[in-house]
Amino acid sequence: MSYKCPKCNAEFSAGTKFCQSCGYNLESAFTGYPICPKCYKSFAVGTRFCDIDGTTLTSPEKLIPRCISCGEAYPQGTQFCPKDGSPVIPEIFRNTNPYPYQSFNRSYPKASLGNRFLAALLDSFIMVGLLIPAFIFYFFGIATIVSSNFEASILLFIIAVLLYFLPFIYYFIKDGLGEGQSWGKKAVGIMVVYLPDNTPCTKGRSSLRVLIGLLLGFVPFGSFIEPIMVLATEDGRRLADRAANTQVIDKYLFHN
Repeated sequence: MSYKCPKCNAEFSAGTKFCQSCGYNLESAFTGYPICPKCYKSFAVGTRFCDIDGTTLTSPEKLIPRCISCGEAYPQGTQFCPKDGSPVIPEIFRNTNPYPYQSFNRSYPKASLGNRFLAALLDSFIMVGLLIPAFIFYFFGIATIVSSNFEASILLFIIAVLLYFLPFIYYFIKDGLGEGQSWGKKAVGIMVVYLPDNTPCTKGRSSLRVLIGLLLGFVPFGSFIEPIMVLATEDGRRLADRAANTQVIDKYLFHN
């Protein structure tokens, strides 16, 4: 049986790697006994698209579930590697987030309330500490005005204003630092995890969590909703966590 090159239409036989007419990489277009990554239907050699859903076909090898860290192969349905706790995802879906044909939602117990309170307290101290450089430059600016050095005072005031935003930047992105840990959370051993693919919280999701919390402040009694959610729910997830699909967990559970 012969096939036609998708670039120049020249005929070739099964197993040919490159078109002898135009040099096209035939292996990238024609996979031996390909499979649909969506419905898992097998097709004849040379077939490129699934006749059921139109999905581009792939080789069976790329559909083998493998740990994204150690590369170990596992049976279908395995979600996490028992060796290192990393997600098990076939190669064909490595650049797809989240992995579309398998749920990676993982159930975690509620993180220690004491640790969460202590982390919040530490982060508050850190934010106050981040304000100190702004105040230093501000007072230096006042001192230069007294000495009639107006150009230097303007520069110092500008630096003070810029430094003033440091604690606010930290407040928004803190839970996206490191492995989903603000400096306060890192100190007490807790983290924020993104549940759909079991990965640490990103700076973007951290900002979303903060934004939801700030918006609740404009709702009557809204400031009481979040702590009540932490205390009353089984997983300790606030409304902000539910909006960002995140959860605060004990760090040691992340790789277990």
